[in-house]
Amino acid sequence: MSGAADERDRIRAAMNRILAGRPERSNGALTIVALAIVADVARNALTRITALR
Repeated sequence: MSGAADERDRIRAAMNRILAGRPERSNGALTIVALAIVADVARNALTRITALR
């Protein structure tokens, strides 16, 4: 699996955990920062993936 695909998978899984109320490593806030922490990706990875769509 490529690095970008792996990041996308981790981000999707993190979004699901946050929305389900089961965040890991964050307070579960609906923010980019919390999502990056839960997904274990750099914050700029979220903007890169959004720009690719």
